[in-house]
Parts: sequence; C-alpha cells; structure tokens
Amino acid sequence: MYLDSSTVSRSITGATGGNFESLAASTVAASTSITDTIGTTTVSLTADPTIAEGGNITYTASLGATAHGDVLVTITGGSVITIASGSTSGTVSVAAPDEDVYLDSSTVSRSITGATGGNFESLAASTVAASTSITDTIGTTTVSLTADPTIAEGGNITYTASLGATAHGGTCW
Repeated sequence: MYLDSSTVSRSITGATGGNFESLAASTVAASTSITDTIGTTTVSLTADPTIAEGGNITYTASLGATAHGDVLVTITGGSVITIASGSTSGTVSVAAPDEDVYLDSSTVSRSITGATGGNFESLAASTVAASTSITDTIGTTTVSLTADPTIAEGGNITYTASLGATAHGGTCW
C-alpha cells in the first residue's frame, strides 16, 4: 500500500539431486518489476436533507477506507470536520439561516474545500456538494382590537389595535 515501485531479484545459490552426471546452477538472476498502484481514498460530504429556519445542519464527511490517523476536512464557510483515527466518518453542526420574514424556503450548499491526514497514500475530496433545504417557518402574529368600555352619549369611541410582534413596515387596518 505504501511501497513505491521496486524490483525483486533472486538467483540460484546451489542445486543438488536429480541423478545428473553434472548439475550446474545458472548464475543469471531472475528479476520481477513490481509497479505501484496508488491507492486513492475518497472523502465525501453529506448533510441533513431538510431543516427548519434557525435550526442546525449536520454535515457528515465519510471516507472510503478507515483512517490511520486523524483526518481534517474543511468545508465551505470554514467549518472543520474531524474524522478520528480508526473511524470512517465525522460530523459537524452548523447553524441554519435564522427566520427571515422576506425569504421563503431556500437551499444551503456546502462543499469540501480541503482534506488532510489519515496516513493515506492518496486522499481525494469528492466535488459533489451537500445541499440542505431550509423550510420557512411561518410565524403568526396576532392583531387584537380593544375599545373604550364606556363613553358618554355623543362622545368619541377610541379603538386600539395591538400587534403581538414588532411590525417590519407599515401596517394598515
């Protein structure tokens, strides 16, 4: 696995038997070239398929072979996933976008930007992005109406409308 190309040579050091009148061993060595096939291990990235606004997305980095040392996988945005020696996967939790009253559902995609360690002959990062659909959580705000409980005849009634949350723009009734 970690051995570069090499040559193995062997020669006869002595020969006996066979009931020959004279048995002479050749001094020419037999050689075999061993070519090194680079073993590439790939690390890939997956994520929660769907999460609500303001939740946490779990990203999982997975190796095609067991790590023989810690592997550090960096993803878009700078988060780092550690795959411990002896393991094939690791996770990191990243905050999903918060509630945005002007934004409906959206998608967050992250990719592997770097991977090191693991004592592999060759470590390659998958180029496939991990995507998560962010569902829009609909926040209901209540508007309530109150009025003066009593007034004198001919007086003006005062009505008060109240919102259960701060308005983000003009509100008309």
